[in-house]
Amino acid sequence: MAIWNISTLYDHGMSPVMAATLALTFMVVTLYLLYQWLLPKPLLGIAYNEEATKSLWGDEPALARYLSANGEFSSWLGEQCLKLGSPVCQVFIHPFSMPWILVADFHEAQDILMRRTEFEKPQFLIDGLQALGDFHARYKTGDDAFRARRQLRQDLMAPKFLNTYFGPFSYSKGLDLVKLFELKSTLANGRPFRVREDFARAVLDMMLYHAFGETYDESALDPQLELLSKTTLSSITEGPIDEPVDFEEAPRSFFLELLHETAEIMERTTISPTPQLSFWWWTKQGWYKKIVAERHRVMSAQLRKAAENVRKGKIKSALDHMMMREQAAAIKQGREPRLISQNMSDEIFADPMTGHHTTSSAMTWVAKYLTGYPHTQSKLRDELYSSIHEAVEEKRVPTFEELRRTRLPYLEAVVEEARRLTPFVIVRETAEDTEILTRKVPKGVQCLMLSAGPGITLPSVPVDETMRSPSSRAAKPWGKWDESRDLKLFEPERWLVTKEDGSVEFDATAGPQLGFGMGTRQCWGRRLAQLAIRTVIALVVWEFELMEIPENLGGYAGIDGISREPVKAFVRLRKITHH
Repeated sequence: MAIWNISTLYDHGMSPVMAATLALTFMVVTLYLLYQWLLPKPLLGIAYNEEATKSLWGDEPALARYLSANGEFSSWLGEQCLKLGSPVCQVFIHPFSMPWILVADFHEAQDILMRRTEFEKPQFLIDGLQALGDFHARYKTGDDAFRARRQLRQDLMAPKFLNTYFGPFSYSKGLDLVKLFELKSTLANGRPFRVREDFARAVLDMMLYHAFGETYDESALDPQLELLSKTTLSSITEGPIDEPVDFEEAPRSFFLELLHETAEIMERTTISPTPQLSFWWWTKQGWYKKIVAERHRVMSAQLRKAAENVRKGKIKSALDHMMMREQAAAIKQGREPRLISQNMSDEIFADPMTGHHTTSSAMTWVAKYLTGYPHTQSKLRDELYSSIHEAVEEKRVPTFEELRRTRLPYLEAVVEEARRLTPFVIVRETAEDTEILTRKVPKGVQCLMLSAGPGITLPSVPVDETMRSPSSRAAKPWGKWDESRDLKLFEPERWLVTKEDGSVEFDATAGPQLGFGMGTRQCWGRRLAQLAIRTVIALVVWEFELMEIPENLGGYAGIDGISREPVKAFVRLRKITHH
């Protein structure tokens, strides 16, 4: 086209130099206009970093620099709103796409998650969860399938199921973990060692028992216990007292490994700019086909066993209960029950896969904070010993029933404070044009509820109360943190309130925190996770002192994925009881 235009100019008597100059000018202007058109376009009325609008890459370069220095994506998000002095701001992360909206006001985020139906499950997360198949979390909130799948699960967080089925088993695995830690601490002889994988093995066993009960007999923790019980002190490589010991890891079965691999596939799919295409490509690979085949083999066997349990009336595991619910629904609807189906398989498979990652990460974080805050650790141990004094007098560990029934407000506060400081961003997508604090937000925009930022881990940003939505203004407000105290410090006392009679209670609404999410889509397994964390941490603190570790093995840097995992997870344990 440009050559044709130059020829035309020649025909009109224009010199070749002039014609080429005009053509070049036209191309430069066109490219400039295209560049301007491709630059990030801020939504009107919402704060943003002005420098980001001058580059095709938006905020990405600034984020990359921050991550290389700190590695904290969630913290970077929170600091943007604080820097801009606004509870709502926008950032440009993906070129040539809509900005992300950051909501850094807890009260408004709570309203969006609990009461604003125009905010839905983001499509990119639905696509990112394709490896889970027909799991309920992949459906929109208003979808009938989402409600139907949730109804299948309604027995599984009931006190009876948790306290008589899951709880006692999690306690037994907690005791096994204590045995493992005792072996490792003896072999380490005062040196630090890693614990992330140990918590993961114990919790994976818990989640598999939750899902399948005694019909699944493989263990992640037992082989590690057996391996270390045969390990001798002479086989441990000698080193300085602060040099960590690297213990050999026992191999796990292919199915247990694929639970971890599936989680990695989910993470890679979610962060891909083209999640559907990425997942399609992986499904064509030989390694993925092997994962699918093994998953089908194991899950088919578990479905058959659970269906037989239901026919015999032996309802114990989560899968048993879900099939019982499906059977009841089928009778009510006048149809045949679909006990052995891909839907049932996908629904239950997700529990051990996602649950063991998030719950074991939470346990690891608590162990890290108790190591870094010895006064808090001592205070927690004092609460345990004084509250369950019969076990102290009888020189034994507390029973599950003692741990379950005993009021332990400081333990609750410790767990909740660790969750506050290890945030996970919650994302919603606008299903229609709407407003957040009077700022207009169009349909299809990703809105991130910041759980690491103003009001939670950073000083809050002022909000004009008249700008809130009607539902937000009508809602009862939660407490606010005392910002005269450093919000980045681990301080469980924040969660405690003193009653008129002088007793101290744990208050889950003492201040803002979004660890489990809120509303219809909040973490379904939060009660199960809380029970497991509470039980295991109580047993570990009862039995061991978590001693000081070198600075280079500590720190609280994390990596965001399915859960927020610590970059480093070391402990140095000293056994303090002798049973």
